[in-house]
Amino acid sequence: MSATSGPSLAPTRDVGEIYNWTELLHFFNHTLPECHVELNENTKRVALFVVYLAIFVVGLVENLLVICANWRGSAGAGLLRLYVLNMAIADLGIILSLPVWMLEVTLDYTWLWGSFSCRFTHYFYYANMYSSVFFLACLSVDRYLTLTRASASWQRRQHRARRAVCAGVWVLSALIPLPEVVHIRLVDSFEPMCLFMAPFETYSTWAVAVALSTTVLGFLLPLPLIAVFNVLTARRLRQAGQPAGRRHCVLLAAYVAVFVVCWLPYHLALLLLTLHGAHISLHCYLARLLYFFYDVIDCFSMLHCVVNPILYNFLSPSFRGRLLNAVVHYLPKAQTREGRQASSSRSSSSTQHSIIITKEGSPPPAARPHHLPSLHFQAAPAPPASAPRSLVGS
Repeated sequence: MSATSGPSLAPTRDVGEIYNWTELLHFFNHTLPECHVELNENTKRVALFVVYLAIFVVGLVENLLVICANWRGSAGAGLLRLYVLNMAIADLGIILSLPVWMLEVTLDYTWLWGSFSCRFTHYFYYANMYSSVFFLACLSVDRYLTLTRASASWQRRQHRARRAVCAGVWVLSALIPLPEVVHIRLVDSFEPMCLFMAPFETYSTWAVAVALSTTVLGFLLPLPLIAVFNVLTARRLRQAGQPAGRRHCVLLAAYVAVFVVCWLPYHLALLLLTLHGAHISLHCYLARLLYFFYDVIDCFSMLHCVVNPILYNFLSPSFRGRLLNAVVHYLPKAQTREGRQASSSRSSSSTQHSIIITKEGSPPPAARPHHLPSLHFQAAPAPPASAPRSLVGS
């Protein structure tokens, strides 16, 4: 996509007043040195359209199912389902913007939807992108805190705190993209294009500032939180000595690995291309390859909208029970009993894939001031309304 946190090479002073082409070509010559690289743009456009379409179809179905299953009962005490629900809403927002990027790629980055949609579509994408990453970090932190804190006062406050954190994440994610979006404009030269258009005199400064803020806020700050707290959670689970502890540790490692694999190539390419020319000098062939494959890397980063529902929801027997229960809820009454029996059978026979930590047999807080409650790993029964207070990792 032409302006989605990507390097743009079309600075201007005003929407209706494009720089003279001598000045613009001089800018291009200092950022894209001449070298011969055989790259097929038509093949790339077709491949991107197919991948975007696949991500859109699969991600739309997955995230709608996650929202449907988690919306009912999201206020359950002691559950991390609130973060999972909000993360699915953010991922769905990203998915809903994909048709625009598919058409833009097919039309060789020609923008046909007007000036307002040029800014709004990019703002909508940015806000949901930051929200998805922030909710993932919040989920990692809160999972560990709920596992280690056993006080009754913490348990009473945690759901209210989660609601406040979720509201704060949405507000923060709505504010962060504003400095970049104000410089995204529709330029109608030969063909209308939606581009990042900071003033020419300060264009390099703005581009570097936007790229650094995107990488710092969207990757460098969340990554340590996600990695450290998932490692601490895995260490805690291994110390508990549960039979399924190794499987849970592998799942926690997958959470971190998927985040790194999806986002590291994108932010690395973004920084290299933004710094190229004015601040660092890349080899000619490397620069050409990065510019050519930047859209492919950008598209690849959106795979988290497909993988997140699987890791944090579909691998969980409790989620599958909630999903089946939600489906049964909308079936005719004559089929309700049969559906509930199937839900109970599926949940009882499923292999545990997600992390469910319950505090079993806990006496009143006054009777246990000097030790943590024991840890018990089990599949949550369906329907979930009868489940004890638990920490659901997916």
